[in-house]
Amino acid sequence: METVTYQNPNLSSFNVWQFGNNDGPSIVITAGIHGVEQTAVYVARQLINYCEIHEVVGNVKIIPVCNQAAYFNRTRTSPYDQLDLNRIFPGDKNGSQSMQLAHALWEETSGSDYLIDLHCCGQHGSNYVMSLYSQYEHQKPLVTTLGIPNVVHSSRASGQLFLEACKRGQKALLVELKGGQPDGVVDFEAATLCLSRVLKLMQQKGIIDEKIEEISETETIYLHEKITTIKSDKHAFFKPIVSSGTHCKKGDTLGMIDNEFVQAPFDGYVAAINYPRYCFAGERMVRIAKNYTER
Repeated sequence: METVTYQNPNLSSFNVWQFGNNDGPSIVITAGIHGVEQTAVYVARQLINYCEIHEVVGNVKIIPVCNQAAYFNRTRTSPYDQLDLNRIFPGDKNGSQSMQLAHALWEETSGSDYLIDLHCCGQHGSNYVMSLYSQYEHQKPLVTTLGIPNVVHSSRASGQLFLEACKRGQKALLVELKGGQPDGVVDFEAATLCLSRVLKLMQQKGIIDEKIEEISETETIYLHEKITTIKSDKHAFFKPIVSSGTHCKKGDTLGMIDNEFVQAPFDGYVAAINYPRYCFAGERMVRIAKNYTER
């Protein structure tokens, strides 16, 4: 038998970069769980470049493309079994291709003090952190240290890497970045923001030694509840009025569906808003997260 390899890398593998001297806290950074989300992949690779030329005091593990098959297919799900990798952790070593991949990643990311999972929410989206801040005491300090201003509470969809990592005792969060859709676009502004914040987190946790430029002490972290989706109830033209990343008040006009106002149902944060286009009934126009109030 002869094996002919016509392209590398092997799509049933993932690459892991490790840095550090085993003398401090540990962090694992993942990206490319969804193959099309390439702003996240870009940030992970910039972090690799940084760690290759700077001293790492603690331990850093970076997996820039977790899902090679989906990455080379520029899709959210695997072309092998159509599964969404971020809904099946901790996976199954005896399962389908994606289930085995999830199991391998689950084992590879275990044991670290911190887990940062990088994603993208589309060019029509904004930059925010997905967290379980009301469920785990360690989450609020983590999102505050990271310093990305807007934090959205997870809807607790099971099988997400960061959510399942929280269950096993890790300090974990998910970062949503502008970009990815359409066609794997990389948003440089979002990437620069994320890179600086992750490096700041690593410096403050004693994982890297070099001083990272501090965010202003007046930087405010806004906590929001889980995202609510506003959908069109008819086939009509949608025109956005505000931009993603906007903070709004109840009743503010977010857009127009033909000649009708699309208004904010509560005070909140516009995580994503669609481009001007004809919407069909049931299609989403706006994703908005209500401001969090302590109970």
